[in-house]
Amino acid sequence: MNKKSLVGVIILLVVISVALYFFYGQPKTTETTTRLETPNGSEEKVSLVYAVHWAQGNQMEGIYDENGELKAKGLNQYLDEYSDLHPNIEFSVRLLPYIEYADTLKALNDAGMAPDIYQIYSPWGVSYVREGILAEPPLEIKEDILDNYVSTAGVTIDGEIWGIPTEINDFALLYNKEIFKEAGLVDEEGNVLYPKTWSELVDKAVKLTKKDTQGNIEQYGIAFLSEDWQVVDPFLSLLFSNGGEYLAPDLSQSLFNSPAGVEALEAELELFEKGATDMNGNFFDFKDGKVAMVISPPWTKSTFAESFGDKFETVVGVAPFPPLKKQATLGYSWFMGVMENSTNKKEAWKFLQWFATEIQAETGTTRYGDLLANNIGAIPSRRVDFESHQEVLGDFFTGVYAAQMGNAVAEPNVAESNNIKAALMAEIQAAWSGQKTAAQALNDAAAKVDRILSSNSR
Repeated sequence: MNKKSLVGVIILLVVISVALYFFYGQPKTTETTTRLETPNGSEEKVSLVYAVHWAQGNQMEGIYDENGELKAKGLNQYLDEYSDLHPNIEFSVRLLPYIEYADTLKALNDAGMAPDIYQIYSPWGVSYVREGILAEPPLEIKEDILDNYVSTAGVTIDGEIWGIPTEINDFALLYNKEIFKEAGLVDEEGNVLYPKTWSELVDKAVKLTKKDTQGNIEQYGIAFLSEDWQVVDPFLSLLFSNGGEYLAPDLSQSLFNSPAGVEALEAELELFEKGATDMNGNFFDFKDGKVAMVISPPWTKSTFAESFGDKFETVVGVAPFPPLKKQATLGYSWFMGVMENSTNKKEAWKFLQWFATEIQAETGTTRYGDLLANNIGAIPSRRVDFESHQEVLGDFFTGVYAAQMGNAVAEPNVAESNNIKAALMAEIQAAWSGQKTAAQALNDAAAKVDRILSSNSR
């Protein structure tokens, strides 16, 4: 075996090992048997395995008030409710962390250990569909989706519906009001002067940065994270606000290395060149008051609400994405469905209909819509949920994301999207670290991405 082949085998084994650890290391129950025969001729027992990418306490176990009264059900409570209605159904929840979900789901499928129910970032779906990993939804579910969702773009692949849309999101600016006030960035009435353009963001980020005597940043004006949603997605938002495009409409080539793209990355690099951030910054240090601003999707709401507690609304400010030339931001979506290799397809789709599409008589909303809006902090894509959760979707935090949805540019569904974003992320970070100019980084990324796109079309 040559060296290249050996490396490939080692990588595959590592991916499968990670998949096994996360998939079997953190169950809701210890039950892993797919079907169990029950005594006395009673209905057959079914265990549905549900793979998620989030597992915070309030998302899983619900939200309670100060008196211990339940305010919003968590995932486990919905699963228990369904099992009470259908005693033959049991659930096992498995956590697949976001940064490993795409590869791990495929590895589990290839190893014959696929979950029954998945929830995925929409662009991953193209490759999964072509590889036969996802089960096609029943006709009645497809018809319901076409009639009742704000957008079906993310769940439509090659002209067909491939799952149930869950959330639609975009990116906005979060800022720490206390840090702004301490720096005197307020108007005559004491209101925070948050940045409304990218130029203002750079200027304020520089003013809000504090360093020790050795020049190390102690308080970041802005911070990112070494994950694609914190490297690629803020760049794409800035690119769109500068009039640029990500990929060609026919997905045949990259367009992000256009003059508009180079200008956008150069604008982002100002933050690094002027010392307002560096490669050591951590997006999540925002919750500890060590970062003045971050570019964030709405699902961070639950994390920051828990961290800031009673001071959440008084400390955290939310503003539309600060543009270069016009208001724009990246829009993205997720969807859920059933794996092709599931031996419990009928039961899994039946559960998802109850969970994600059935309207509750007492609320006029879906159960999954409630979970998204109340516990996860995401924007539900079913129209009745989008319109009915105004106490949440219209609040000081999520309201900003919902309001700028009209300016969101949808991320395209493209095969190998994970590898495309990985290639672009690596080159953006090379520019961040000063190894390459903006033009060099984007041209090198475009060369890599174009090879992937060319391969997709074969």
